[in-house]
Amino acid sequence: MAGTAHAEAGKRDRSGRAPGLALACLPGGLLWALSPLGVSLSERAFSSPDVFWQLFPSAPLLLLVGLTGLYLRGAGHHGLLGKAGLLAALAGLVMVVAGIVGQFFLDLDSEYIMMAPANSTFRVGLMVLGAGSAVFAAAAARSGVLPLWGALPLLLASLGGLVAFYRELGAPGAALWTLFGAAWAWVGLILLVEVVRGLLSWWRGRRAGGRKQERPSGG
Repeated sequence: MAGTAHAEAGKRDRSGRAPGLALACLPGGLLWALSPLGVSLSERAFSSPDVFWQLFPSAPLLLLVGLTGLYLRGAGHHGLLGKAGLLAALAGLVMVVAGIVGQFFLDLDSEYIMMAPANSTFRVGLMVLGAGSAVFAAAAARSGVLPLWGALPLLLASLGGLVAFYRELGAPGAALWTLFGAAWAWVGLILLVEVVRGLLSWWRGRRAGGRKQERPSGG
């Protein structure tokens, strides 16, 4: 019983200390999930997906902020595996952004056609991101940093994302790409609900304390 109570207290403590940075997973995941639609719209409107890809960095940058918040949120509770997964995912996101900037802003692949360093960095970054997300999700489910109904979808979507990131699969690949982003958005939504619950609990406690002070003392 004492061990269970201690674990529950630890979970509440982690939730209460959750930095607002982690909430960036919600918009970042949503933007990532909408990427296939963005590519399609860009091709229809501008006859090229390049316009979309120039706007895409906002998604990984928001996820970068969100994952940093997750790392801080579970400081001391992630375990070695969880930390390794998060750090790998963060490194993957940095590589994804660097690859996009190199390819669509600096035009590096046009100068180094054979090596295509920007596209290679982007592709490797996606793989590192998917693998890191999967490892983190597995560790988070075990440690309780995320509830099982948040960690399990992220684990499955990350494994599917690895398949989509490894090679072009057309419509199935786009669906797996969308699910990967949606899973991170789901994690952000879970964290948002936790924050709202914490604020409501604090507000109710403050109201209850105010009412007690308003009551006249006996005698």
